[in-house]
This record gives sequence, structure tokens and C-alpha cells, in this order.
Amino acid sequence: MRIAARVLAAVAGAYAVTAGTAAMVAVLLVAAIGLSRSDALIVGSSIGYLLFTFLMLWCFAERRLSLVWLVLLVAALVTHAAAMLMEPSLPLTGGKP
Repeated sequence: MRIAARVLAAVAGAYAVTAGTAAMVAVLLVAAIGLSRSDALIVGSSIGYLLFTFLMLWCFAERRLSLVWLVLLVAALVTHAAAMLMEPSLPLTGGKP
């Protein structure tokens, strides 16, 4: 059961954090330096791929499963919330695109 929980954390939890981080980075790049949305998305996704790999490895390297879940849940909530607050036109916020 513990292995299944780690696999779920590594796949679903790391994906949630990565998606939030990629969105947050893209929004920051558009807002801060005026990068085009498509270029910001590419940069955010590239950072996301590296982060996803790191998080998946960390999920199996960390001894405490509770810490893994806590970090992933908090990071996912923070990154998604930050991206939505900075860019109200993101799909989940209900704003106009």
C-alpha cells in the first residue's frame, strides 16, 4: 500500500505541482517582462519538465511519505492559486479569455 501511495504521489502529485508551476512561470514572464504568451508557455513547460523529473525522484527518495504528500499538496495549492490570482483569464477562474 505504501508503494502505491508513493506511485500516486509521484505521478498525480508531481503533475499537479508541475502544472501549477508552469502556469505561474508563464504568467509571471508575460507580466514581468512582456514575453509573448506562446514563448512564456514554452519556458514554463520546459521548467515544468525538469521539476516533474525532480519531484518524481524525490517522492521515492524521501523516507517520510507524509512529508511527500504534505509538500506536494501545499505546493500544488500555492502555485495554482498564485497563477489564478495573477491572471484572471485562466480557464479555471471563470474570467473572460
